[in-house]
Amino acid sequence: MRASWLTDTHLNFLRPLALKAFYDKLAAERPDAVLLTGDIAESDTVARVLDEIAQHTGAAVYFVLGNHDYYRSSIRTVREEVGRIKCATWLQHAPPVQIAPNTKMIGVDGWGDARCGDLDSKIKLSDWKLIDDFRKLGADAAARIEMLQRLGANEARALRDRLSHVGTTPELLVLTHVPPFPEACIYDGEQSGPPWLPWFTCISTGEVLRAYAAEHPQTKITVLCGHSHGIGTFQAAPNLVVRTGGWPRGVEGYGNPVVQETLELA
Repeated sequence: MRASWLTDTHLNFLRPLALKAFYDKLAAERPDAVLLTGDIAESDTVARVLDEIAQHTGAAVYFVLGNHDYYRSSIRTVREEVGRIKCATWLQHAPPVQIAPNTKMIGVDGWGDARCGDLDSKIKLSDWKLIDDFRKLGADAAARIEMLQRLGANEARALRDRLSHVGTTPELLVLTHVPPFPEACIYDGEQSGPPWLPWFTCISTGEVLRAYAAEHPQTKITVLCGHSHGIGTFQAAPNLVVRTGGWPRGVEGYGNPVVQETLELA
């Protein structure tokens, strides 16, 4: 099983010819499946892009959403629209997938859940203006933190539910957008600093993953994520590794989509 992993493609930035060139590059990988770990495009283009990837590659497409996928809309509206997509599988609302004979796969979107780092951070994300749920909060930082923590807790519950249905498997692949541990939040080859960590780490999902890994020591768990645009690997437990997708130091991610890797799943 050949599975091509994409993350933070931001395909809304590409003009038609550049978009086709990327689809051609992806198809050249000859994937049986395409795995997208969020920030696919923006709210008005996500469904179209997913359909184009499926049509161009002929592969099964599995995805989770990232924060940019909600831009210029609301969380509820985007999730309702994405839930109706037929060309690809949104893992947030799907049962575990037997993607290869020895590998099952699950996924949740994840959110930077404001549970680590500097909560007085002065960093301002575009999310606060471009996602309706945050825009309505205005400059109320406390309300924003409360909302992020609630979103993170919801993701943890969804992840716990997916894990409860996995059953026995030698290998488990978990797709999510936001790094579940601070050590997996990488940018320009280094761990992100305290001002960035509240918005770029989902502590809630990390706690669930660590607990599951401890309870299932015979299962090799690989987490694929993105969000921070930096390439990194973090061994969170003997049987739990997190791989963060991105670009080499000094290389811009926006408008420069790449195939992170084509995995050979057993």
